[in-house]
Amino acid sequence: MNIQSLPLEFELAASQIAAQHYNAARYKLISTISSNSINIEFQGYFTEKFDPRNRPEPNPTDKFYRNEKIDFTLFYSYNRLSLSGRWRSAILSVEYTANNGYTWINEDGEEITRPYPDGEKFEIIMAQLYPLLQQYFTF
Repeated sequence: MNIQSLPLEFELAASQIAAQHYNAARYKLISTISSNSINIEFQGYFTEKFDPRNRPEPNPTDKFYRNEKIDFTLFYSYNRLSLSGRWRSAILSVEYTANNGYTWINEDGEEITRPYPDGEKFEIIMAQLYPLLQQYFTF
């Protein structure tokens, strides 16, 4: 694998998938790609409706619009997908493999049951991103 940055089509599709599940939000993707894995930080931003002539900041990814509460991180390698993000006051992760399905882990590394109600949202995001990752990245 010799990709240095995310393909534009992938970035657009992944951003749209995340935004479908977080209304009034858009994402900026920051990636680190190696020969055997990819790590993508999804940075969340509010999408307030401002009059274009009277917008507080012209850059939509300015820190003025930042919403860190909806940030999450994706890790993908050898058909293993992991998402981590904040859930209330904790950081939770969910891992997915085709053989084992979903496994939820808390910040102490202990296996837990799916958190309600956001756990289902993360699993849906993963189910939509997994085939997209397989299409663009072969490790």
